[in-house]
Amino acid sequence: MTSSRLGRVILLNGTSSSGKTSVGRALLPLLPDPWFFVPADAIGAMRSTVHTRVLDDAEIDVMLRRTRLGYHRAVAALASAGNDVIMDYPLSEPWRLADLLATLDGYDVTLVDVRCSPDVLERRERERGDRPVGLARSQTAVYAHGDPDLTVDTTDTSPADCAKAIAAALDSLESPKAFDRLRVPR
Repeated sequence: MTSSRLGRVILLNGTSSSGKTSVGRALLPLLPDPWFFVPADAIGAMRSTVHTRVLDDAEIDVMLRRTRLGYHRAVAALASAGNDVIMDYPLSEPWRLADLLATLDGYDVTLVDVRCSPDVLERRERERGDRPVGLARSQTAVYAHGDPDLTVDTTDTSPADCAKAIAAALDSLESPKAFDRLRVPR
């Protein structure tokens, strides 16, 4: 039995430590239908960390790109079966957005920019300890698309309140949505 509808996708885009994961988790219980929360970090965590040889920088770049391309297609596969999916993913390289625009063509995608002040980002990076301090500041391309459906800011707003704002706005978003607008040549 297959679904007759394609699943919806909410793409939480933001720099490292902006609060994407916390907002995504807080969003799940607010949505009326079952949704999958599929953060990019979860895909990376599935990859082995022990290798029989050390990869050089070029091999690491190829492996990471392959992983990210696979992530895009895993989300599309879930949505193609009628599942609704929340992505937690920084559009930190132009090719990521270009590939997602192609891979998710025909899907109902809501692009949400998750923002946070640079000082709070750096504080979060220090507190986390699993990311280099300054990573978020270096991700300058994350918001380069300049055309989200929604923007939330976790500087002074809790992930729960950001999630509530997203859930409340989902049914009243302007059409065409950001992904459809971004596909149109300018």
